[in-house]
Amino acid sequence: MGAAIAVGVAAALPAQPTETTFSVSRAQAEEVASVVGFLRAYNGRDLKAALGYFTTSRQYGQTRITATDCDYRRQKTQVYLLRAGLIRWLKQRFADHDQLTLARIYDENPDQLTGVVAVEYARRTSDTLRKLGFPNGIAPQAGQKLPIRFATGRARFPFFGLASQSAPTPNPECALVAASG
Repeated sequence: MGAAIAVGVAAALPAQPTETTFSVSRAQAEEVASVVGFLRAYNGRDLKAALGYFTTSRQYGQTRITATDCDYRRQKTQVYLLRAGLIRWLKQRFADHDQLTLARIYDENPDQLTGVVAVEYARRTSDTLRKLGFPNGIAPQAGQKLPIRFATGRARFPFFGLASQSAPTPNPECALVAASG
């Protein structure tokens, strides 16, 4: 799965869901649980637990990229390669006290009921963002398209993209927009 599809554009985000009953398959429940579990590990700065949500080998055709994220100081995409890059990214984010607040997880593609979810974040906070004048964090400007692979009975991520690899500089997904509240 190419890195270019890992992040969606904010303008393409669908309307907010309404309260209703719902039904998910076991595989879909595993996907949601993996996203929530990873975010708990990420926000708790638990490297071992966070790494447990990633695949350990690349599938045929998969790029060497394991993570992309915004460099908010320069408003550009930062790319991390292979497992070593993933570990470096996580350690950098943990040292910066980065926190991601989940808004919602969804899949609106009836042709692909498992294997990818969309994730929206309500807020992101970090020491860097506070230094840049955002004490309450920012509202991330793009939703995330997160590919999922089932390995050893668990839903795992081959890639985690919080910014598009091919975005221009300055990257509009890395715009600093204050979070409300």
